[in-house]
Amino acid sequence: MRRSASVRVSRARWPKLATGTLGDQVYLALRDRIIAGRHPPGEFLREIELATALGVSRTPVREAFARLAREGFVERLARRGYRLPLEPLSRLLELYPIVAALEVLAAELSLPQLDPRLLAELRAINRRMEQCIQREEGTAGIALNHEFHRMLSSRCGNRRLCELLDELRSQVLRLEYWSADHGTQAEDAVRQHDQIVDALERGDYDTALGLLRENRLQTYFAFVAEVGT
Repeated sequence: MRRSASVRVSRARWPKLATGTLGDQVYLALRDRIIAGRHPPGEFLREIELATALGVSRTPVREAFARLAREGFVERLARRGYRLPLEPLSRLLELYPIVAALEVLAAELSLPQLDPRLLAELRAINRRMEQCIQREEGTAGIALNHEFHRMLSSRCGNRRLCELLDELRSQVLRLEYWSADHGTQAEDAVRQHDQIVDALERGDYDTALGLLRENRLQTYFAFVAEVGT
């Protein structure tokens, strides 16, 4: 039986990794390639080939694969290694209602701990995100969007909830990149962030939480409208 083709890597195409925290660096290098669509669904990624391409031992590659598998970027097949999921990108849509519900919960738990300094930091993040959009720096804008949402959840007092949200945000990252390249969604997100902070400042928490849910489901509805499920 014909085996699925594994990725053929060229060392010249991969970044040179600095010493220290190699597992994290390998993880980022692999994740960026997957998000960019450099590897098609179903393709196998081999530890030894990637280790050779990156000039590292197999240990950090194995660590990176384990983390990518936890986040849904790859899946592990017994005695065969890791491959990209066969399911379509649209399956990630199932996570968005979960992310929205958990972010609303975390924000609601954070309300007693909100103060003017935190709200000012949220506005500053949003201004930097707006500048990235104007400069068409999509990747940096997405990172700032995630920073805004992390900070809004950060004072919920539940570390496991924050960790779970970080894991889920990582899994839907591919759709966030899709969203950044489609329509005015990034500009809409900046506007919605400002409206959330405005509502928090005036103590209108129900409105703030409703806007947060709407903001988090924006990509979900846009993807369904354009691509379908």
